[in-house]
Amino acid sequence: MIMKNKMDKPEVFIDLETHNFVLIREEDNKQIPGSVIKFIEWSDLGSGKAAHDTPAVGRSIVVDPIVGGSYVWLTSPITEVISDTKFKTVNSTYTLHGLQ
Repeated sequence: MIMKNKMDKPEVFIDLETHNFVLIREEDNKQIPGSVIKFIEWSDLGSGKAAHDTPAVGRSIVVDPIVGGSYVWLTSPITEVISDTKFKTVNSTYTLHGLQ
């Protein structure tokens, strides 16, 4: 399917039984549903150092991390925590919505 512009994006399917969150990128309204959200702390070498339940500057948001390093979505590092649910990263601004 070829999309001509942002208005042609297909709707996002959210499974209310498995998805607990939706991460929305404000610049283009991209919606990333997920069951687990973690905030990754990076080592000085650029590898994942620890996973946290709370945001902080320098951490990245990861959606549905899987053992072995796979994931559904990973943001660039957070540069500003605006609120408990809104974050600016190096590249974008995100809002996290809980579905429960």
